[in-house]
Amino acid sequence: MAAMLAEKISDLEHQTWRALQRNGSALLPFLSRDCVMQFPVGLKVSATSDPSLKDIMLSDAFIPWIGYALEDVAVTELGREAALITYRAVALRPPLEGEGNVEFHALCASVWRLDAEAETWLMCFHQQTAFEVE
Repeated sequence: MAAMLAEKISDLEHQTWRALQRNGSALLPFLSRDCVMQFPVGLKVSATSDPSLKDIMLSDAFIPWIGYALEDVAVTELGREAALITYRAVALRPPLEGEGNVEFHALCASVWRLDAEAETWLMCFHQQTAFEVE
């Protein structure tokens, strides 16, 4: 069971990163209604924040990722209906005015919960802690 869960959660996390290579709205079906996300620069967003998580994902200012890699992936079961995934992410965004691609490095953690109503796993928490590579 633990191996199957780890494979399922890892696959879902990859699906979210692939969704963000298209647009922000592609991520929304993976998120629970009460999802909270915490990003570098002190940004914490949810359904009730201003701006809301949905507002940010649907914003014209959203810039899709052009590539990503996940390393040191670990999945921890948090009971029968929840799991934590942690990893190092390296992601690329398009260049800013004449520069090369922008590389982003972060330690990431997501919590996934089995949603009985939706009959699927949904992300209910995600955090990115950026770090610099020398």
